[in-house]
Formats: sequence, C-alpha cells, structure tokens
Amino acid sequence: MRILKSRIFETFTPPLITSLLIILSYPKFNLGWLAWFAMAPLVYSLLSAKTLRAALLRGGISGFFFYLGLLYWIYPTMRAGSVDPWVSALGLAMLALVLSLEFLLVSGFGFFLKKAGPGVFPYVFSAAWAVMEWAKITVNYKGVWFPWFTLAYTQWQYTEIIQVVSVTGLYGLSFAVCFSGALAGRIIYQKEKPLKALIKFSPALVLFAGIWLYGAGELKKADLTVFKAPLKASLLQPAIDLYAKWDAGQADAIEAKIGGMVKGIEKTDLIVWPENALPGWIEDKHYGAWLSGLAAEKQTANFVGSVSRGDGSRVAAFLVDSSGTITAEYFKRVLVPFGEYVPLRDFLGRYIKPVAALGEFQPGSFSQRLMEVGRRGGVKADGRDASGIKIGAVICYESIFPFLFREDAVKGAEIFINITNDGWYLDTAAPYQHLLANVFRAVETRRPVIRAANNGVSAYIDPWGRIQRSLGLNKTGVLEVEVKLSSVPIESFYVRHGDLFAYAAAMLCAAFLLPMMLL
Repeated sequence: MRILKSRIFETFTPPLITSLLIILSYPKFNLGWLAWFAMAPLVYSLLSAKTLRAALLRGGISGFFFYLGLLYWIYPTMRAGSVDPWVSALGLAMLALVLSLEFLLVSGFGFFLKKAGPGVFPYVFSAAWAVMEWAKITVNYKGVWFPWFTLAYTQWQYTEIIQVVSVTGLYGLSFAVCFSGALAGRIIYQKEKPLKALIKFSPALVLFAGIWLYGAGELKKADLTVFKAPLKASLLQPAIDLYAKWDAGQADAIEAKIGGMVKGIEKTDLIVWPENALPGWIEDKHYGAWLSGLAAEKQTANFVGSVSRGDGSRVAAFLVDSSGTITAEYFKRVLVPFGEYVPLRDFLGRYIKPVAALGEFQPGSFSQRLMEVGRRGGVKADGRDASGIKIGAVICYESIFPFLFREDAVKGAEIFINITNDGWYLDTAAPYQHLLANVFRAVETRRPVIRAANNGVSAYIDPWGRIQRSLGLNKTGVLEVEVKLSSVPIESFYVRHGDLFAYAAAMLCAAFLLPMMLL
C-alpha cells in the first residue's frame, strides 16, 4: 500500500504543482514570477520516470489540468449560450485533453533526453519547449491549433523582461522561463546541498540578469526616441450585449448608442470601432448609408469591424474616409476553429449533425495590402500619400499569431489596430489573457498597438509593451489616445530576421533526438 501511494504521489503531485504554478502566473492572478520555477516539479517527475509510458502520463496530466484551469472560461461561455451543462463540461475537458498533447510530446522527448545526462537536460529540454511553442503557432499557416498559451506570456507585466522578444520572439523568453525551472528540477532530483545547488543554478541567474539588463537598456533607448506628430485615435467601447447584437428588435438601440458615441467625439484623426460593430452586414443598404453618413458628418476616417458577404462570408474591417467612402478592406486571415469555421467539416459532419449545419466564414489572403490613414482625416489605401500612416489590421483571435504582425511590419506597417469582441467571455480571465498577447506583438515588432474591444479591454500599447491607456472590462466609453510614432522607424531584430532562435533550438533538439532514440 505504501509503495502504491508513493507511485500515485510521484505520478500526480509534481505535474499538478507545475499546472498550478503556471495558472497562477496568468491573469487574473498575475503572479508571473512563479513561472520561473513552474517547470521544476514536472522536470523532477520526468527525471524520476522509469518508463516512457510514465513520462508521457506525467506530462499529459500536467498539460490536461493546466489547460482545464487556464481555459475554465469556456464552460461559462458555453452556458451563457444556453449549451447544456454536461456538453459545456465535456467541451472544456475535450479541449484540455487535446491541448495537453503539447506537454505530452515534450515530456516524451525529455524521457529520451535523460540518456544524454543530467547536465545537458535543462538546456535541450528548454529548447524542445521553445520548438513546441513555435510549431503550435506556425502550424496555423496551413493547419489548425489553439496556441493560446506560451510560457513567455506569463511575464507580460514585467516590462524589462519582455524586451528580449524583440530579438528572439516569444520563443527565447519561453526558453529562459522553462530553463530556470528545468535547472531547478534537475537540482532537486540530484538532491544537491544548498551551496552546490546555488552554484549549479547560477546559469539561470546569469541568463535572467542578462535578459533584465538588455530590457533595461532598451527602455533607456525608448526614452531617447524622437517622435513625429502623434496619430489621434478614438477607440469605441460600446459594451453591446453579445446576445442582443443580432436581435433585430435591438438594432435601433444599438445604432443610437454607437451613433451617439461617434457624434460626441471631437478633433480626432481616426475612429476605431470594435469587431462586428455593425448590427448587420455592411453590404446592407441601411447600414452602409448609416456608416457613410456618420463618417461624412464627422469629417473623420473610421476603421469599422463588420461581417461582409461581398465575395463570400467574411469577418472583416473597413476603412471609411471622411467623405463616407469605403477606401480599403481587410479580411480576417486566421479564423477561430469551431467558432468561425469547422475544421474537417466533411468528416465530422458525417458523425455530428450540428457540425454539418453550422455556417462558416472564408479566410482572407495572407498577402492583403496595408491600409493607410492621414492625420487630418484624409485616407488612401494605395500608398501614394507619403504623409499617411500605414496600418496593419488584425481581428480578435489573430492577435496571438506573431507571424501576422511580423509580415505586416516587413511590409511597412507603422501601427497595428486590433479589434475584437470579447463579450463571449463574460467577467472571466479570458479578456485579460487576450489583451496580453497584444503586449508581446508590440514589443516583437516595435510598433504601437491600439485595441478596440466591444466590452473591453480597449487599450493603447506602446512599442515597448507598456499599456499607456486602457478602458476597463464592461465599461462603456470612448478611449481617446495619442499614438506616438517614431520619426525613424525602429526595426527590431525579430522583424528583420524572424524565428532564428526557434530554428537554432530545433537544430539543437535534432542533434540529440536520433542518437538518443537509438541508444
């Protein structure tokens, strides 16, 4: 019995502690410092595993319970949509089970990595973690995954620390956070004495110090940056009830509310509406005329989120100039699986009838042109207006994909506009989890990000990831911001060179993988 209890403890307790520490590092707890030690229990457990099956089980347990806690908001979201309790619980559990594959794969790699020796383990294991994060994000170019979580995101509040992503992308910071915990886990496994343990932990301390010093230096450079005239933007946060939005009986009230907000704005260059702000399709004569009239009345450019059926159903954003004319459009490139489209529709539809009945949107091209807006309401989309500011547009879920921002930055985007509607998530941690991704996109690209969210959190984030202004969750109002733009565009290493860190980590893992599996 004692042996059985010991095995159960070794199998469940350390992986669960890892899950708990990472959950506490995320909003709403925001104890990001815990993440630097979070991987220690799991690594200790993996080093103790006698079989591959045991290592996979421990990794799977950690991943499953982590995602169960991180994505808990899926249950109240589904319940608010009148989904039965058991279906809501099953949906959350199934998603957590699928996403736990991330932890499971890295843990399996870690089991074989033990053959290379404990001294090597923390370095290569952390590289494997970084590669896993890169793969689950990049697969969305052609496939589908839900890469909502990275270890780097746990550091979103620590401005000095996150500056390193302007060089390595997310993956360098995730490596560092994982490495600290992995090194601690190896030291615990080897039962080192305190002084020797401190000496062996010193590489993690040196790495942390290097990241912090680099970040502090970057923030000093930020204080010396010369800016040109700011872009004045007004971000609408109407807090329209999600389930009233498509109720025809509520359309007049929604128009009156948003129209009143727009008419109350004075002296701005750009009015930004949240995702799907119109209570109908933009091609509908009534809504098109209403929008055009508002823009012309205010003599101001408007960036408006709306569904479109012009060349197929699209989740879209439109740039309307001061005369009320639509001058540019953007179609969402990466859609939400099972929310905006159904992966494997033909296959799943054979067995799950509701899947076959679901409608879906079409994704936009990855090669769409940037929009352009002038400071005095003049808008052009063809790039001929040298005084215009080039805009990179991203809608909702797209904010978690670094490659979208990087590609637009390469094309010359000077500012990013993220529009979203997080009303689905009620008063949970999800809107804050969604917000923090934009902090990293700003640092990676060294471009400001402005975000208009239907019910919050709307925000202005500067190129160093500092939230300069925000409007809290479920508050109604207009967030007025003056977006500072560098006189000389700042080109980050990450924008110029891309995922070099992830490629180097992959090469390191590959160098160990085949020999380990053959031994």
